[in-house]
Amino acid sequence: MAQEQKKGFTNQEIQAIEAERQDVKTWNVIHLLKDGNYWHANEWSGWLVAVIITDEMKRRYPQEERVPPTPVKKFAKNINGEYIFVGFQEKSLDKYIPKELQIDFKAVDNLRIDVTIELSAELGELSYERLFAMYKEWKDNTPLAKEKGEKGSAGNNPPFKGGDGTLPFDNPAIVPSVMSVATRILSFPLHKRTPMQAHEFIAELQQEMLGCMSK
Repeated sequence: MAQEQKKGFTNQEIQAIEAERQDVKTWNVIHLLKDGNYWHANEWSGWLVAVIITDEMKRRYPQEERVPPTPVKKFAKNINGEYIFVGFQEKSLDKYIPKELQIDFKAVDNLRIDVTIELSAELGELSYERLFAMYKEWKDNTPLAKEKGEKGSAGNNPPFKGGDGTLPFDNPAIVPSVMSVATRILSFPLHKRTPMQAHEFIAELQQEMLGCMSK
């Protein structure tokens, strides 16, 4: 009889998976968990993808522009705390976790992949306490995403004005991010890309815009 496939992970299961980091063999393991059409790297795993891999690839190829996936941080009542993740489509896996940094790649089941990556010597002497502090600083410095329909706090513009979908261009804090996205759209070689590549490109831009709207 075929083994029943998992249908998803609860927040409690995700937190438990990411909490098992004390063993040195787990420090450089990215746990990718399937969520719909996306792979999510949560907590410590998200930090490895968004910070450690991005910094290492910039060191190796300083001439290449590299945009990491936008982290999303939310509050969950069922764990009574904040959680953070980065997400991307399966076709973008090699983009955000380059094969040249992969030491091991293991499919645990239909909804989980464990990828062990190389930690650069540039990080210096490593310990659990030091790596945890680096991950925690990244998480703490990522702004909490606003819930749908939530109004901006006093002195801040809401992500969208009046619910009509217009962008707050009068907020100087996000204009550079909006202009960066516009520049990427204008430089995208649409006539040389497949529909799937174009779809993936738009999905990445949406993630980036959600990130700047929540700041």
